[in-house]
Amino acid sequence: MEINPYENIPGLSSRVDTSENRLGSSELGQTEFLELMTTELANQDPLEPMDNNEFMSQIAQFSAVEGINDLVAASLDLATNLQSSQALQATNIIGRDVLVSHNQGYLPDTGSLNGAVELSSSASDVAVNIYDASGEVMGRVELGPQPAGLLGFNWDGVTLNGQRAPQGRYQVEVEATYGSQTESLTPLVSANVVSLTLGGIGQEMQVELEHLGQVGFNQVNQIL
Repeated sequence: MEINPYENIPGLSSRVDTSENRLGSSELGQTEFLELMTTELANQDPLEPMDNNEFMSQIAQFSAVEGINDLVAASLDLATNLQSSQALQATNIIGRDVLVSHNQGYLPDTGSLNGAVELSSSASDVAVNIYDASGEVMGRVELGPQPAGLLGFNWDGVTLNGQRAPQGRYQVEVEATYGSQTESLTPLVSANVVSLTLGGIGQEMQVELEHLGQVGFNQVNQIL
């Protein structure tokens, strides 16, 4: 963020433009500002000298803008330090399993596809549907009535026709029935964290998940 400390300061605009061209820069520092002020005072009309209040106003404007620039620089430094601190703490999850907000899960060659769902209130029925890449229903996990809170689930990989599904990624959908209404909820799937990617200032850290690719760090719900 760049702020021009000479904008709207009476009597200096033409001199600032000349000095900027001479210096090859669009921004002047404190030294150049004081030189311009001295030149302005030395060449002022003796019949219409600069008013003391006007002079002090120009100095106050420069000081205020310099303070803003310092505040911006300090804020950027703070943001950088906070992001570095967050990245250092986040490295603790590398190699660990996490629950992450994701609509896909991974079924290994042996074992199950694991996940969870957050219920905002008690549900009269909860079920998990598993789809393949073409959208065909491969499996369904019936969980029945459940209280509010975090509810875990797992699909053993057995399809509706009783066969073992091949390993790979599958679409996961959670259905919760509240009274007469059934809602589709975003699942939390279990995955292993492979690495982290630190973005620039203002950019979210990315988490690389085994078999599932990258997700934003804020999608990580829980460390298992």
